[in-house]
Amino acid sequence: MNQVNHVGLTVRDLERSVAFYRDVVGFDVRVERVRSGGEWFDTLTGNSGAVLDVAMLSDGDFCLQLVQYREGGEPHAITGHHRVGNVHLSLDVADVETKRDEMIAAGVHDVTPIVALPVPGMRSFYVHDPDGIPVEFIEGAPG
Repeated sequence: MNQVNHVGLTVRDLERSVAFYRDVVGFDVRVERVRSGGEWFDTLTGNSGAVLDVAMLSDGDFCLQLVQYREGGEPHAITGHHRVGNVHLSLDVADVETKRDEMIAAGVHDVTPIVALPVPGMRSFYVHDPDGIPVEFIEGAPG
């Protein structure tokens, strides 16, 4: 099987999203900001003339790429669990209660209650990143 290289999220405000994933979620910043775009990107994505800023964050072997379009992007995300093609991040934590308390202390306003999942011993809760992307913290994940 192929190994996942990274997951990329398009964001409205790179600094705000880096701060969320660094300070609230707990990722390490690998690349603070790189300006990108050009013919290679136009060819790869079919989005001619795009100019973007990119940051790379990691949590162990997992790499999260945050992309802010400076030119050629759409201004608003249409996110949600119920929308085809939308992503959510699910992150393992040792203790969902502690992590939930950290989210509330960090001022995250949309913290859901902790729920027991259908798999015995697993519990989770959700928050949303600054652009509304669902982020789940899950305890007791198998493996």
